[in-house]
Amino acid sequence: MLRPVIIGAIALTATLLGAGTAAADPVFTYDITKGTSTIKKLNATLPLGPGSLVVDLEGATGRFTADMQLPPSQGNFKIFGIFPTTATVTMQQVGKVTGTLTDGAVTAHSDVTIRLTDVKAIGFPLFVGDNCRTAKPASIDLVSEPGFNPLEGGELTAASYTIPEFTDCGLSTGILNGLIPGPGNTLGLTLAIKW
Repeated sequence: MLRPVIIGAIALTATLLGAGTAAADPVFTYDITKGTSTIKKLNATLPLGPGSLVVDLEGATGRFTADMQLPPSQGNFKIFGIFPTTATVTMQQVGKVTGTLTDGAVTAHSDVTIRLTDVKAIGFPLFVGDNCRTAKPASIDLVSEPGFNPLEGGELTAASYTIPEFTDCGLSTGILNGLIPGPGNTLGLTLAIKW
């Protein structure tokens, strides 16, 4: 029931934005007003955002591609549940975010390289270098609740994703790979339309 309403809204929005023809595909820009990722092995929550998501939507099919930008985040963890540790964490998009908006529900896929800089344990730097990152991108599948309105925004969540092992982190590579990588991590983003 929602699909005709959504397609009609998309067509109206395209006209209001000055699209050349009624068939033109609209581009939606969203503010990522807040977000979090739970790192299972560290039993820690990483704040994400604020950032942006620019979506190019095919109104006729509901398929879309998007560019996501998230700034570096400051992570605070406890190694072995005892030793306070901080790190700057950057989730860097690889390629485009892809997905569909069908019957008021969003499914999306994003690949991100996770980079670590300025890592300190008990205040002492771990000297991970300038290129400490996951050896391959993390593959993240995001979904919305039913009734997602592209003219407003909403919540996108990943119930579980796997953090790959890290590479090029100097002498700290082995330590980090014993503490962070693995399945069962979660991620959530809150989107708000930007007119």
